[in-house]
Amino acid sequence: MIVVIGATGHIGAELISILSREGVAAIAVTRDERRTPFLPGIQWMTADLAEPASTERVLRGVRDLFLLTPNGENLADLQIGAIRAARGAGVERIVKLSALGASDHSQSPIGRAHYQAETELLNSGLKWTILRPHVFMQNLLEQAPTIVKEGRIYAASGDGKIPFVDTRDIAAVAAATLTKPGHDGRKYVLTGPEPLSYADVARILSEVVGRPVEYVALSLDEARGRMMQAGAPLSTIEGMIALAAYQRAGGPTALVHDTVERILGRPPRSFAEFAKDHRRIFQGPPQ
Repeated sequence: MIVVIGATGHIGAELISILSREGVAAIAVTRDERRTPFLPGIQWMTADLAEPASTERVLRGVRDLFLLTPNGENLADLQIGAIRAARGAGVERIVKLSALGASDHSQSPIGRAHYQAETELLNSGLKWTILRPHVFMQNLLEQAPTIVKEGRIYAASGDGKIPFVDTRDIAAVAAATLTKPGHDGRKYVLTGPEPLSYADVARILSEVVGRPVEYVALSLDEARGRMMQAGAPLSTIEGMIALAAYQRAGGPTALVHDTVERILGRPPRSFAEFAKDHRRIFQGPPQ
């Protein structure tokens, strides 16, 4: 039995769909049972990582755990608590969704928080696999209303190249590491097939939706101001600004890794494929 914590987001929802199609029994954890679609072989259970007792309840008798939480200010505390609950419940192995560049010296609070959780996992005595994905293609969906209304993408990454990765590929890698041998003790960096600037992204979207889409390059201060005005949490703002600064500098953040193809036996989805699959969202309703 596999437990999936974080089963209702882009990655978790795709992961439980894959497990269901492959006939792998799993428990999908949510805080709100009203958001639970029926999938063969998937049992939904409620738990709150802020309440260790409820976490231990869903983990009893489970061998494998997929751990994903939102990148909030309490990320480290929640994941460390889940890892300790898993150890107490007798879980044998955890596949953790982490972040590219997770380290104790990251300029991003999110990177430092993931590193703290990774350290807890590595010292837990459990078997582990850590997935470190690059920027999600699906993050562009958050800008879809602006793309539809203004024909613009806003970002503070300058001309930095980013090998965006499709969350469907992340989920497929997670499923493989949970159900197939040979992945214990491995840290995997997950990227798409090519490094793209936001100008490249705008060009591809223009071709897919059939009208111009422009990239508006923000300064770091402008980006911070826009996020503050939108009411984003401070940790999110500082994380996004740090990531944009890394992308501006280039280097490691522009590197493409072949991990997805090695594990899945096929190339990762391109941004053009992603854009075509979500064409209607980026085009907006018919005029």
